Amino acid sequence: MNGILKKVKNDVRVLMSGDNSGHGFDHVERVYRIAVKMAEEENADMEIVALAALLHDADDYKLFGEESAQNLTNAKRIMRQNNVGEETASRVCEIIRTMGYSKALKGIRPQTLEGQIVSDADMLEAIGAMGLVRCLAYALDKCHSGTNQIFDEKIWPEINLSAEEYKKPNRVSDNFVNHFFEKMLKLKTMMFTKSGRKEAEIRHRFMVDFLYEFFRENNAGEWIEYLKNFENERAA
Repeated sequence: MNGILKKVKNDVRVLMSGDNSGHGFDHVERVYRIAVKMAEEENADMEIVALAALLHDADDYKLFGEESAQNLTNAKRIMRQNNVGEETASRVCEIIRTMGYSKALKGIRPQTLEGQIVSDADMLEAIGAMGLVRCLAYALDKCHSGTNQIFDEKIWPEINLSAEEYKKPNRVSDNFVNHFFEKMLKLKTMMFTKSGRKEAEIRHRFMVDFLYEFFRENNAGEWIEYLKNFENERAA
């Protein structure tokens, strides 16, 4: 890692320290590692991929609010204070503006190879074992609200949410188990790269197996059938 990347990484670490919701710097580091590996395999611009991966959540609306997300306030500041060139910074900002699940729901997706790699890496980090842990951490972080943030057998997922509905705070269906159906189990089909699709298959299968066992242990037969139908409809 060159000097600029090291400085950017340190600044992002400081910015995102203390987060317990599954969106902290440990998440950024994992996305970075996945993206760099994929960039090597896909022969992409490594500097652009590395910077975008490190900065992709520096203005996450869930952490820093909508104004920061719209203006990319933190990402621009960090690149400016570390002397990232204008053209490079512009390419990185374009990637950040076009990635993320809520943007995908609006039809906004990255068009460059570098953007597609970072998007795949970020979505891979949202599924599988680490995706499960992050989802649970986020649910537990919200438990202070007094509602059941893990699983409510009577509350079913809203699987066709719009971007605005998905981002709406305190949705009734927004709990740990429902999040699998509302987002995580859909990400396998949203990969751009060959390596992304291959890894997504492995992580997707882990999540499905986990849910079957979770429902079995909770004697939730209706949910087992729901999961079977959900998977069958997407395989058709």
